Amino acid sequence: MQNLFERKSINTEENNKKSWLKIFLILLFIVVFFVITFYYKYQSFKTDVLVEDTQIISIKSGDTFNSISEKIDWVSGFWFDLYLNFNTPDYELQVWRYEIKENSNINDVINSLKEPIPEQEINVTILEWRNIYDIDEYLADLGIIEANEYVNYVTSSEKIEKLTEYFPFLGWINTLEWYLYPDTYAISLNNFEVRKLVVDKQLTAFEEKVYNKLLKNMDNKSIEELINLASIVEKEEKNSSEKATVAGILKKRLETWWMIWADITVCYPHELTSQQCKMVVSKYINEKSSYNTRTMVWLPKTPISNPSYETIEATLNYKETPYWFYLHNVSTWKIYYAETNAEHESNKKFMY
Repeated sequence: MQNLFERKSINTEENNKKSWLKIFLILLFIVVFFVITFYYKYQSFKTDVLVEDTQIISIKSGDTFNSISEKIDWVSGFWFDLYLNFNTPDYELQVWRYEIKENSNINDVINSLKEPIPEQEINVTILEWRNIYDIDEYLADLGIIEANEYVNYVTSSEKIEKLTEYFPFLGWINTLEWYLYPDTYAISLNNFEVRKLVVDKQLTAFEEKVYNKLLKNMDNKSIEELINLASIVEKEEKNSSEKATVAGILKKRLETWWMIWADITVCYPHELTSQQCKMVVSKYINEKSSYNTRTMVWLPKTPISNPSYETIEATLNYKETPYWFYLHNVSTWKIYYAETNAEHESNKKFMY
């Protein structure tokens, strides 16, 4: 006959077994629940609409099937990658542009990348006064690039070093902000690459239209100072007939160690577009920097725009005058010159 101690021991073992069984069943339920939920979500993802409206996406060098989810709004990269693990595409991804039609699911998206859209070419016009931030915004607004893609390329020391193989005159700079010639260029939207279809074209145009005609026999320091000054003249004066005179005034200020007082230089270190600068120029007008020509003597650290041949030639062949000052009527852009500060102050009544 069992004693009390033995009966208690047996009951404790049975209770422990029941407790462990209960825990096991709970854990099993949780695992089964998550497996079913996971399976349900995966099956739903396979049939869910990923692209509600027709969308054009660009496949660029280095892109993979897994990176496609980043080009589609609100798509989970986890489920996208999981789908690809079980459904590896049977073709290679090609650099091009593709149309994904409205109401496409994951399978439709993958199949859409088999057929590129027909070759499409457009003209892009880079205006003379634009800096690299203006150009980047312009190309991004056209849907050709991602924001900052152009800026990142033309300020990359690694990219510039590689470009020197084709354009030797680039060997001593750290930004392409003066060699990106303003012009109209035909580019293919299907096989678009920043270097091949914009930068290379701009550098080639600069070499042919400016470097070979005006700069080839100049030393690097002279070229740097010329283009730097021309980049300011480009933004300071719109009238072709006045550019040489404005260049002469700025050149005279430099040679006599005056500050050249060009407001359009103050925003550049803040990586602003020309339009953005207009809104905040007063904020930076008294800031000390290597670009602000209102608080420093000499030229900015680098050019602040990409000048045209006309402006570079006018700066090279600047006109000597008795003037030291100039300003514009902001409505008519008529320019008023002055020999003295007193005359300059008097001219300010014509600004508006």
